[in-house]
Amino acid sequence: MHQVAIIEDDMDQARLVASWLKTYGYQASLYISAELFLETHQDSKDFDLLLIDWLLPAMSGLELTQQLVEHKDRPPIIFMTSLQKDDDLARALHSGADDFISKPLKKNVFLARVHAVTRRHKLRKEQQLEQVAFKLESSSLALISADQRIKLTASEFRLMQLFSHSQGHLFTREELADSIWGDSTKANEGRALDLLISRLRKKLQKLEKPIGELINHYGQGYSFDSHL
Repeated sequence: MHQVAIIEDDMDQARLVASWLKTYGYQASLYISAELFLETHQDSKDFDLLLIDWLLPAMSGLELTQQLVEHKDRPPIIFMTSLQKDDDLARALHSGADDFISKPLKKNVFLARVHAVTRRHKLRKEQQLEQVAFKLESSSLALISADQRIKLTASEFRLMQLFSHSQGHLFTREELADSIWGDSTKANEGRALDLLISRLRKKLQKLEKPIGELINHYGQGYSFDSHL
């Protein structure tokens, strides 16, 4: 069942929308303010869709949206509001919303827009996964992406495992050396770590569909920035 968050200070309106959605397989959670939603859900990943009223008390729906869109993998967002000018629509979309529904809500139009937005979001995620998804096969020490199989050394494999489980995280040289060789002092012994990173980077560059990039943060360490 799809999970939907309704952030709306008019509880009668929120309950009505929740009843419409329930008929079509959506389970709704209601929040009377943006602050209450953020207290409970910091990154919104628990939901498949967010329905946000623009004119909320204290933090507005627009401000909430601008905060949520900074998070990776956030769900689609639909504004529900009595504002109807073209400039309002533009502001909503520029803030990161996926759609805009004017009040008073009409059941059939509302449900059609919800279906359209969730369907687009699902297709977009599937296309992204198809383009850049990869897996690490421990039995053969291989990285597999699409139809390609890249053979890795044991050290390269351990390094890629670490990066793939913590994408975007900056690892110090000592953390990497400890993970690969069990000895953080090797981080600055010769150029073993740099050569290992270089070899892995060259192998990743052989992939027809790039999965990400190994980034050297000078004087700090390395991170893996995924294209997913």
